[in-house]
Amino acid sequence: MVDEKVIQEIYKKFSKPHKNVSELQLDYFLPMLGQHHAIETDGVEIVLKDVDEYNPFRRFLIRSLNAVLEFDKLVAFVFRTHILFIGKEDNQLHVHIKPEKKPSVFGRLFGR
Repeated sequence: MVDEKVIQEIYKKFSKPHKNVSELQLDYFLPMLGQHHAIETDGVEIVLKDVDEYNPFRRFLIRSLNAVLEFDKLVAFVFRTHILFIGKEDNQLHVHIKPEKKPSVFGRLFGR
C-alpha cells in the first residue's frame, strides 16, 4: 500500500532525473500499462491518450522522469514535483502533488 510515509520516501530517494533512460525500464512498464490505458511513446514523451486532452498530466517528457516504480496494483511515474500513479489492473489514474516546504525563519525574515 502506498501511504504518505512511502510517498515522502519516494520524493527523498528519487529527487533527481535519471541520466540513463534505460534504467527507467519503460520497455517493461509501458506494455503492461497498455492493457488498461491508451499509452504511447515516441522516445521523447509519453502520452496517456485516455486522459482528457486539456489535462496537464496527459503528456510528459521522458527526460523529466526521476523514476518508474512498480507496486502491487500501481505503477508510479516519479517527477520532481509530483507522482503519477497509474493502475496496472484497471484504468485508475491518481496524481500526488508534492507539498511545498514551509519557509524557515531566515526565509520568512528575508523573503527567501
